[in-house]
Amino acid sequence: MRSAAAETRVATAARPKEADARGLLDVAVEALVVLGAATEVLYWNAGAQRIFGFDRDEAMGRVFPELLGPGAALRQDVMHHLQALGEWAGELYCVAADGRVVQAQCRCTARLDARGRIAAIFCALSDVTEQRRAEKEIVLLHNVMEQRIQRRTAELEESNEDLRGFAYSLAHDLRAPLASIDGFSAQLELRLAGTLDERNAHYLRRVRAGVQLMSDLTDALLGLADVANAELLHQRVDLSNVARAVTERLRESQPERDVTVVVEDTPAVNGDVRLLTDVLQNLMGNAWKFTSKTAQPRIEFGGAPTAHGPFAFHVKDNGAGFEPAYAYKLFGPFQRLHAAHEFGGTGIGLAMVRKIVSRHGGRVWAEAKPGEGASFFFTLG
Repeated sequence: MRSAAAETRVATAARPKEADARGLLDVAVEALVVLGAATEVLYWNAGAQRIFGFDRDEAMGRVFPELLGPGAALRQDVMHHLQALGEWAGELYCVAADGRVVQAQCRCTARLDARGRIAAIFCALSDVTEQRRAEKEIVLLHNVMEQRIQRRTAELEESNEDLRGFAYSLAHDLRAPLASIDGFSAQLELRLAGTLDERNAHYLRRVRAGVQLMSDLTDALLGLADVANAELLHQRVDLSNVARAVTERLRESQPERDVTVVVEDTPAVNGDVRLLTDVLQNLMGNAWKFTSKTAQPRIEFGGAPTAHGPFAFHVKDNGAGFEPAYAYKLFGPFQRLHAAHEFGGTGIGLAMVRKIVSRHGGRVWAEAKPGEGASFFFTLG
């Protein structure tokens, strides 16, 4: 056993170490507090004084919620949690010495006595008041922006719906007068056959050709409106089989053409077979059209997985191509990169492709060079 003198020496030697430990704890940014079994303050470091404004003499011996307000109380369920698991973390709302409410992130560790009851609670508290305020402001700002976006989206949808309705009505109402003009001009051409000179016959043919173009444009507009409003039917679709069927129809329409068409096997997709058939009819039909002046025309349908996205299908040809700087114009209604006398068409087909692909959760893009063919790629969600 130690003598009284030895005990005194040990106690004397321990005092500087204890003082050093307290000095280190006072350097801590966090509030470090030790509470007794009744949550009375047993230790209060300089960090606690900085955060809450009470000095050590004011805090020592005070019951924690009496010192910092009822929001700082460790509720009964928290005490049960500490006794059962030894640790607890949560947030407390403390009233500082100057009356400010300090929102504190609190981490507690319990020390139990021999009978398993809480003897002391070690607490580390951080002031998160400004952080939580900033988070609330961000959430509030996000909600305000979300409401504005929703309102603006609703306005745009209403405006787009009005425009679609106007385009549909206009296209529908134009069909009857166009049919009348075409019918009467056909009768006029028949009645005057053999009596018109070449110039007047040319004029009449131009009238009929213009009427036919307007009729095609109105039909295309109606088709675009139908695509925008049609309900999607979801089923498994083999696009390679669709591409082969489209190829057969193209060959039947122009049996005199010798076009090499290569169709690769591709994974089946989930989508509306009718609308996806329209996609391939437009893309492969364009490839068929724009290779009409190519010596050895070739069209390819296939695809490949992308590095960080869905499978990308493609339709490639070695036809006329186009200037890549103007690729962004391709998918707008009535946008054409070639003169009408070179290659016919309404300029609606690629707009329909973009709309259909978009409604399937995908995107479409194109790459080309003049005289070296074009490649169209699309994904489906």
